[in-house]
Amino acid sequence: MEKALISIIVPVYNAVDYLHQCLQGIQRQTFRNFEVILVDDGSTDGSAEICDAFCREDKRFRVIHKKK
Repeated sequence: MEKALISIIVPVYNAVDYLHQCLQGIQRQTFRNFEVILVDDGSTDGSAEICDAFCREDKRFRVIHKKK
């Protein structure tokens, strides 16, 4: 039997101060069969770049960028 896939949706808006720590916490979970959907709502503080970096290093992460 295949394990169920869990989707984690993380809303992001100008969260640079704590976003990296938040995403690392999700990434380090012992349960591995999940996807993370980051919804960047037009951040202007560097949060978008953190989202992009996580997506490049971990294929379970995806980002949706809202145009500013």
